Amino acid sequence: MVMWDLTFDPRASTIQHQWIWEQGGGYFGVPLTNYLGWFFTVYLFLQLFALLVRFRPSNETVRSFARSHSAQAVLMYAVMGLTPVLTFVVTGSGSQLTDAAGVVWRTANIAESMATVSIFTMIFAVAMSAVRLLQVGANVPNTSDVRLNAPTLVEITRSR
Repeated sequence: MVMWDLTFDPRASTIQHQWIWEQGGGYFGVPLTNYLGWFFTVYLFLQLFALLVRFRPSNETVRSFARSHSAQAVLMYAVMGLTPVLTFVVTGSGSQLTDAAGVVWRTANIAESMATVSIFTMIFAVAMSAVRLLQVGANVPNTSDVRLNAPTLVEITRSR
């Protein structure tokens, strides 16, 4: 989430004025506290999820999803990660603007920085996830043709 926020906030707040940081900030008008807030918010939710998984009743079954489920998430993250890169390539030289704190920014500098951050955070994560998905994919059974409540191999072996 913070990777996405690093590539999204400066353009959305400073150039597009979707929201305004009245005091500004050092990262193209966005304060460090914004990113710290997102980091700790995401950490809290992931920690709560980890605790939920750890203490769930043992009789719950864990389902294996087909690779296509994970591939959709990777593809969506890739689209979000490529957006700042394509924006930089398409926008050209840009102009100057002044944020709410009175700091003058060049839109081309913001676009280039967002593209750079996106390549080395989001796109890198997409590449690593895609490699992992391809490696694990061969070992993941296809669950699309499995009958509900079908006996497992262990149950069949025990019944003989």
